[in-house]
Amino acid sequence: MPTIDNIKKQIKNLDGLESFLARKEIKELPKILWEDEEIVNLVQGFYNNGTGLLIATNRRLIFVDKGMLWGVKVEDFPYDKISSIQYETGILMGEIDIFASGNRAEIKNITKVKVRPFAESVRARISGASTPKKQAEEDKYAKLEKLAELKEKGILSEKEFEAEKKKLLS
Repeated sequence: MPTIDNIKKQIKNLDGLESFLARKEIKELPKILWEDEEIVNLVQGFYNNGTGLLIATNRRLIFVDKGMLWGVKVEDFPYDKISSIQYETGILMGEIDIFASGNRAEIKNITKVKVRPFAESVRARISGASTPKKQAEEDKYAKLEKLAELKEKGILSEKEFEAEKKKLLS
């Protein structure tokens, strides 16, 4: 289970929160996050009559609302169950709509400047979009396969294959 100090470091690396209102929710995170789960992004918002945190981790989205006096509400959205995510911004605030397993979750009153980056990062994750680094790795291996095919067909000699492979891997 992640420690509160570990969680605070992750949040600080994400540019933190603009408000102290989410302190109660942050204190609950060690009990909510899984062992290998890391916070990727987070925003404060209003959902199901409560104010809390919408947290994007490397495994899922989680909305955490620690009540004013007692109790905690947690709703999670596994990435493989999210069919789409939409966002809308107004003058000062914005809204994120999550469509998962036939349900719609509307998180409102999110600071406008955080809405788009949050939604786009989730959209990239659910669409399986590769990061540029990952895409470069995939391209490199595709080129290696192509070189191997050319060598097998006799188009490249062993020496030419090794030279091209060395260039590609360096």
